[in-house]
Parts: sequence; C-alpha cells; structure tokens
Amino acid sequence: MYRIYIALILVLLLFAQPAFSYWVWTPKSGKWENPKYAAKDTPEEQLGFALEAYEAGKSKTPLREFKKLLKYYPLSKEAPNAQYHIGRIMEELGNPLEAFKAYQKVIDLYPYTELVDDVIEREFKIADKFFDGEKLKLLGPLEVSARDKAIEIFKTVADNAPYGKYADQAIFKAGLIYKEISDFDSAILLFKDLLDKYPNSELVDSARYQLASCSKRISLDSDYDQTPTIVAREEFEDFIEKHPKSEMVKEAKEIVDKLKNKEAKNAYEIAEFYEERRQFSSAIIYYQDVIQEYPGTEWAQKAQERVDELDKE
Repeated sequence: MYRIYIALILVLLLFAQPAFSYWVWTPKSGKWENPKYAAKDTPEEQLGFALEAYEAGKSKTPLREFKKLLKYYPLSKEAPNAQYHIGRIMEELGNPLEAFKAYQKVIDLYPYTELVDDVIEREFKIADKFFDGEKLKLLGPLEVSARDKAIEIFKTVADNAPYGKYADQAIFKAGLIYKEISDFDSAILLFKDLLDKYPNSELVDSARYQLASCSKRISLDSDYDQTPTIVAREEFEDFIEKHPKSEMVKEAKEIVDKLKNKEAKNAYEIAEFYEERRQFSSAIIYYQDVIQEYPGTEWAQKAQERVDELDKE
C-alpha cells in the first residue's frame, strides 16, 4: 500500500516539475517568485519594457507591465507615465469610462506631472463623446445612456483646471445636459457659474441665453407664483440689452412677449377671482394693473372691457 502512495507522489512531482521550474528564490524579497511576474530591476527598465510592448500594438502585455511598474515603483518619476498609458489602453479597448478613471488617477496621484494638460484634454473628449450620444456598453449587446457620466466628467475637467482651455466649455455642456433632462435649477447654477468665472469666454452670449431659457422653463410649471415668470422675462430682457446684435435676439424678444402675456393672464385671473366674489374694488385694482403693466396684450384689452363694465354697474 505504501509503495502505491510513494509511486503516486513521484508521478505528481514528475508532472509538476515544469511548473516549479518557473519559480526562483529571490534574496531581495525573501520569497519564491516567478520571473514572468517580477518587475525589472529599475523603473526605467520596467517602463521601457512596457512601452516597447505597447508600441508593438499589444494590449494585455503592456497593461500588465504598466500595472507592475505602479505596484513596485509607485513613487518613481516613471509612475505617471505608466498610469497615463493604462488610460490610453482602456480607450483603445473601447472602455472610455475606465479610461477616464485611469486618467483621473494621474491628476489625483501625480498633480505636477507634465502629462496633466494631455490628460484633461482626453477626459474632455471622453465626456464630449458621451454628450454626443455614445453609450456605455454593459453585458453583451446591452447599452445605456452615459449623459450622467458626461456631467460628472465635464465637472471634473473644470475642477481639475478651473482656468484651463476646456473649463468654460465643460461647464456649458454640463449645463446643457441638465437642461435636457429638465433639471433646470442645476443648469441655471452652471450657466451662472460660467458667467461669473469666465466673463470673457466666447460662450457668454450662449450661456446668458440658456440661463434665460431655463428660467422660462421653470416659469411654465408655475401656475400661481409669478416670480419664476418675472425672473425669466428679466433674464431675456437682460440678454437682449447686453447682446443686441446676437442672432438669438429675435427669438428672445418673442419669448419676452409670451412671458409678458403669461404674467398678464395671471393678473387678469386674479382680478376675475375677486370679481366673482363681488369684491369689485379689489378686482378693479388688478384689472387696472393689467392695463398699465401689460399694454398691448389681449389681457389688457379684456381688462379694460371689464373695468368699463364694472364702472357702469
């Protein structure tokens, strides 16, 4: 029986020998290591080896080697380059969200690297693709909208370099996405932020118009409180005053007229409310307010008719 056990052990050792032959004892670490997974002797050598594999058009090998550099030489001057190339590989593999995460680590861990400008540009372009409709791939053919990720990345770009090349564009596009998903309060905050921080931006004209447009959308949801409507109208009037030559002025004036009409209608309905309850003095006050504040509207004409009728009575 013992002979059988010994024979089995010998057979196992025989077949396992090739695997064991890959492992060597390294006095430096005091461990058995497989040279395949060990780093080169210096970070320079490790980066060179990884870049050579990357330039050869591979993906798995350089990815493993760049990660190896970060593991064994995280504080080396070569580390930012390795982290940056992990982002590049993720992009090339069609994984933009993971690429963004890898790029952001370059800025978070190595903020003084000369790669920062390139990283921010690549982050902005990833967000821009999501902004243009590129979707996130999940399992198999399943894809989902990445607009929320676009907002996150645009905001990160602006935070990374508040006065950089892409900051105002990132804030503006994040605002447009908020507007598209009907989060008008968040959109307004971003458009105002752009106007405050970047008064010389080429996007000021458009940002002021979008600010007014979002205010208008909020006003449409308010049946009784006139404040949002008034704020929206004032935003458009401010836009017209400051950008009289803009191609959007014509549309802005049309919107101002509509908002004034909405304000007039609301005031007229308040007057009707008092008239129905036979509080004629209060009704006349509101009718006269419509006539004085909103001349030229259909409601001013109707208000005048009601005042004339009440005077007779």
